[in-house]
Amino acid sequence: MTEPTAPTPTDVKRFVALQLAVTVVFAVFVVLAFGRDGEPGARWWAALALLALVFVAGAVVSRWWSEPQSLPADDPTPNQTAMRRLASHIARAFMVLEIPLVVCAVLGVSGLIGGLVMAAAVVPALAALAFGTWPTRRNVDRFADALERHGADSGLRQAFGR
Repeated sequence: MTEPTAPTPTDVKRFVALQLAVTVVFAVFVVLAFGRDGEPGARWWAALALLALVFVAGAVVSRWWSEPQSLPADDPTPNQTAMRRLASHIARAFMVLEIPLVVCAVLGVSGLIGGLVMAAAVVPALAALAFGTWPTRRNVDRFADALERHGADSGLRQAFGR
């Protein structure tokens, strides 16, 4: 069985952009469709709980950027392995960072929170999603540093033009 081809930096950025766009459309739809009632919009305890959930998810994902297993020094294709690991990391980060949005949608659909509370939780959640998944210089450098702990060259910095 052959090893699957590794995504390119363009593929990774395209995936993140597509996921962010789909998530933003979903969030706007949920807020507009289920958050139109002002009542029970005054349930700010829910907004605080959702913000705490956003903070925890963001902290977990931020920590993950520095914690991948290092590449083995004898890896025949360290660049491809690094890109596959990066793509996998970003997919996991999306799953974790979308949890607050899903919880917010469930609370909105059930009628427990109104539009203002939803908007107060959705905006920071989308910001955390964008900053936690986009392969910024800081994120790529942290991920590459972790992969290169034992001397292998991941090539991630060069691949992303850094």
